[in-house]
Amino acid sequence: MTRHALAAILTTTWLAACSTATPDHVKTSDEWLAEQEAEGAKLQAEKKKTEGAYDEPTTTEDEKKREWDDKQSDLELKRAARSAETCPESVTEKAPKGKATVTLTFTSDGRVKESKISDTYAENAVGKCVLRAMGSVIVPAYTGSEKTIEWEIDLTGAKRSGPAGKTEE
Repeated sequence: MTRHALAAILTTTWLAACSTATPDHVKTSDEWLAEQEAEGAKLQAEKKKTEGAYDEPTTTEDEKKREWDDKQSDLELKRAARSAETCPESVTEKAPKGKATVTLTFTSDGRVKESKISDTYAENAVGKCVLRAMGSVIVPAYTGSEKTIEWEIDLTGAKRSGPAGKTEE
């Protein structure tokens, strides 16, 4: 920047500062600060009227609850089913082989409220193991009422677990 331009800027700034002072005295730093704060408060009040408040709470995408997420819940149930399929090998008694249907009821916070297994496995160690594996599933929170899902667990060793075809809300 040239000297002339710098001198012009400084002169303009000095004149602007002096023109706001009363002729009998120069503003103190406290007076100048109070004036600036009042001006800033005035601008914020005007902006608040036109654009809304700065303090208004906003929700992020993570905080917003969404509808039931079929894709994510399917993924979580498949993970739990893989764990449940290993239950026959984890018990010492002769485990019954076959397919078990697990009914899970989810609350809107994504946790399992209730879990049931088909009668064949209801009272044995394999059934209890399957219910522990499937009952620990947590899906993304959602809006709406409880969601009930039936899931078929293959306990034959073929590893073909999946939805039982019936989903209720």
